[in-house]
Amino acid sequence: MKKIIASIILLGLCTVTEAQTDYSVLQETGIGQVRPAGWMKEVLNAQSRGLSGHIRVAGHPFDKEGWGAAEEKRMGHWADYEQTAYWADGALRLGYFVGDRELTQQVRDWIDYQLQNARPDGFLGPELDNLWPHVVFFRAIMAEYSATGDSRIIEALSRHYKNAERSKLLIKTDGYDFDFNERTMLHIEMLCWLYQKTGDAFFLDKAEQTYKTFCELGGPFTMQAFASEEVPIVHSVSSSETLKIPVILYINTGKKEYLDAALHGLKKVYAYHGLADGVPSGNEAHDWNRPNEVHETCDISDAQWMLGYFLQATGDVHWADLMEQICFNAAMGVVTKDFKALQYYGSPNQVIARENSSPCTYIGGQDRMAYRVAHGPACCNGNMTRMIPLFCSRQWMKKGEDGIAAVLYAPSDFKAQVGAKGREVTIREETNYPFDENIRFTVDVARPTEFSFWLRIPEWCRDASIRVNGRPQHLFCGAGSFTEIRRTFRQGDVVELCLPMKPQFVEMPYNGLSVYRGPLLFALNVTADAKIIEKRMFDGIEFRSYFLSPVSEWNYALTDRSRIEEVKSGDYTRLWDPEKTPVRLKVHAAEVLNWQLYRGVFTPDIPSVINMGEERTVELVPMGATLLRISVFPDLRKIPVLDI
Repeated sequence: MKKIIASIILLGLCTVTEAQTDYSVLQETGIGQVRPAGWMKEVLNAQSRGLSGHIRVAGHPFDKEGWGAAEEKRMGHWADYEQTAYWADGALRLGYFVGDRELTQQVRDWIDYQLQNARPDGFLGPELDNLWPHVVFFRAIMAEYSATGDSRIIEALSRHYKNAERSKLLIKTDGYDFDFNERTMLHIEMLCWLYQKTGDAFFLDKAEQTYKTFCELGGPFTMQAFASEEVPIVHSVSSSETLKIPVILYINTGKKEYLDAALHGLKKVYAYHGLADGVPSGNEAHDWNRPNEVHETCDISDAQWMLGYFLQATGDVHWADLMEQICFNAAMGVVTKDFKALQYYGSPNQVIARENSSPCTYIGGQDRMAYRVAHGPACCNGNMTRMIPLFCSRQWMKKGEDGIAAVLYAPSDFKAQVGAKGREVTIREETNYPFDENIRFTVDVARPTEFSFWLRIPEWCRDASIRVNGRPQHLFCGAGSFTEIRRTFRQGDVVELCLPMKPQFVEMPYNGLSVYRGPLLFALNVTADAKIIEKRMFDGIEFRSYFLSPVSEWNYALTDRSRIEEVKSGDYTRLWDPEKTPVRLKVHAAEVLNWQLYRGVFTPDIPSVINMGEERTVELVPMGATLLRISVFPDLRKIPVLDI
């Protein structure tokens, strides 16, 4: 029966290319059109001043010449190229967003070197056993095209995929580790990108044939596996990378079987492995959804990138909501707020981050939950640089010829051309969202211009409202929808969006209970004893690695869902400081006497019975402001309480 189902799914994957080239509801914009502002620019500047802008301090492989002219400091293993390519993709975007020309130029030098030193048959990049690192670096090249429109990029990538002997099949069949697999198959992303840019059916036909061949081989990353009821227990990064491929093919072909399989596969991942901060678990492999389960920092970047394609294909607000949740909670929660140290593994519940507190069965404990300057493998160092710039890259999208869509909210300026005449429009977004519920958009146009302005109404918001130039608008603002404002906009028009945020208790798996306010997950901040285990100097800047042990009490259960108090300071200068964050929640809680560190070194599971201690009021802060925390509390409605 499985073979029959697989055959049905694979029918028609290589038919003649249709005339229409883009079936997406929302379309990407160039990264050069977006300029982060306000608090988001401050975060990106901190990133630029921290590890992302001084990545050589992390050591191997970032202290090598990377994808450039490696004459003396040459990299060896394919993983070195993968890890430096992650950094390149993020650093290029980051440099453009904050105007750090030196940072951007480092990556542009690598790109120029590869474009100028292609093999005679057009092959780009080093001759490696594994073609997967090229996918990662080609994303940086695509980002450069998005920013500059450099025609050399289209020409070089076209030659690479059309002419290079190595690229004609996209496979290597003479090695056990590097046979045609779920990573080499990912070149489909580049092939479809080239199809969008050129309209050349060769690239789409090759993409579909590659996917057909891959799916015929079978396995957990195939379209038939996504469409099945099998529970995905696979490498988490590979899961995100492969789930987006049928979505990309749907965008380029309109074949619904691609999208249906991908949607079913993604819903399974979140049903079995979704964590409170928006990221599926990834203890290397997906590992269910216990409150103390971890994900890699790599998962944060790759989940964001994947979800962006789902959002484009469907226009479904749910995926944008998840992207915000991931950026504001998971991404900010795995770094020190100066971006000088990061975790390899982060979790919604982590009350200790020391040398052996990582619940990693794949390699063994180690210190992957510690906040370090450098981790091994170095993939998470590279991906830390990507995670927030990827959010900014997809903050604004187009909807058809004359539609502009604000899909992710953070302060920024966006410039676009709309309508058949291509009139230039700039929209300034001013907000302290997600800490504040008000977002103000100011339109800058040289002459009156008609276009559609689409605003996302999150699923969690029930009472959204819109004003234009101070006047209430009687528009449908249903939760989980996009609202269209169609009008002739004039210079200085102001659109104000109010997204009321009410604290909500949300039941979580394994008898857990979390508190959200808008897209922010709130947590009990755990005061830490920080032991400095390493210092590194680079460019006159000191970088430190830490082991963190809990000092304050953390073992609480929330006792009263009916009473919760919002405390707002009105001070938005230190959003990600747990002592100064502008929104705090006061909740009623009781100590759980039998909830203690597991074996003295691990964050424990929620207990199956509760031994209650003293009741008190505790304060919760946004998870992204914390280093150690409890974000998922025992649910007293589901767990027996001992009567002592």
